[in-house]
Amino acid sequence: MRRRDLLAGSLGVFLGAGIFPAFALNGNSRRVLILIELQGANDGLNTVIPYSNDRYYSLRPNIGIEKAKVLDLNGEQGLHPSLSGVRDLYEQGVVKIFQNVGYPNQIQSHFRSIEVWERGGDGSGNGRDGWFVNAARNSTLNDNYEAPGIYLGGTPDIFHGGIGYLGSVSVSDSGHRSRDSMLEQSDNVPSMLSRISRKRQDDLEKNEKISKKLKNAQRIAFGGSSLANQLGRVCELLSADVRAPVFKVSIGSFDTHAGQNNTHRKLLKALDDAISKTVSTLDSLGIWDEVAIMTYSEFGRRAKENGARGTDHGTAAPHFLISKNLGSGIVGGIPDLERLKNGDLQFQIDYRAMYNYVLSKNFALAANPFDKYGLPPV
Repeated sequence: MRRRDLLAGSLGVFLGAGIFPAFALNGNSRRVLILIELQGANDGLNTVIPYSNDRYYSLRPNIGIEKAKVLDLNGEQGLHPSLSGVRDLYEQGVVKIFQNVGYPNQIQSHFRSIEVWERGGDGSGNGRDGWFVNAARNSTLNDNYEAPGIYLGGTPDIFHGGIGYLGSVSVSDSGHRSRDSMLEQSDNVPSMLSRISRKRQDDLEKNEKISKKLKNAQRIAFGGSSLANQLGRVCELLSADVRAPVFKVSIGSFDTHAGQNNTHRKLLKALDDAISKTVSTLDSLGIWDEVAIMTYSEFGRRAKENGARGTDHGTAAPHFLISKNLGSGIVGGIPDLERLKNGDLQFQIDYRAMYNYVLSKNFALAANPFDKYGLPPV
């Protein structure tokens, strides 16, 4: 049986079973991962703050977050005050924080480093294709979905080398459209499906089913930031039972070389609001237990503030994995501010261990391209 025929038959089962049939297909769960790219390199030390270490405040006399304002997590570290929604989710047991994340031979070029993250390489060599493409290639994962991935914003390299990925143009905070897009506008679904069908006639049946589902999509408008609009669109697609294992969205610009505090506060508030609204909406739709949300960024910032009350390109940083099924905790300890290397944090967790974790725990792919990378205990 051809994959197209198998997929079409599977879709018929789901359409007949209602809008949210518990993601079940022959007993196998259809899990979803929403990736949020923090474009421009987020400052990790002012996101997950080692407020118990006086060294943090000596390195950042002007931009350090006051202890009284930090949202405490464990008596040593806490969140930026703009992340109150994420802290609430942490206390509910659904936020895992990977601390000190980076990779060997860190590259501090925005474009080269985000390509490393999205293709699964490091500073000495890079992957040819997107990391999720490689992970799914030798599995039956994509057989359970209508598209291998849907891209709504940021860089598209996670899907490089794949087939059947649906893309949309996003307008970044700077007003520039993302490259390598397949849509003129994210709402112009018929145009997207027409072009995809002309290029890949074998996918026509699948695209027609997606188009029919989208006619019944709920209008979910979060309002506010570009990220909120993108995540609202993801929730719309899920409300119509349009499913892919990965949805990619983005928020920028985190390249805070000068006057960081106000810019960073607004960006983290936008991130917090968008994540909180997404989790609440997924819960109301009855599918929150099937979705995980993960953040990533090309690198962190220097430990010491610069003369412009900002931070320059650095190395390691924390990232969030938000999931109803995977618990809360801080993995990777606390940043070691006493053992900086050329003014930079030394990474403790290879970012590919995050990929291994989400592939094995969220998608049940114990054998994957990153299974040799492990995590320290919480």
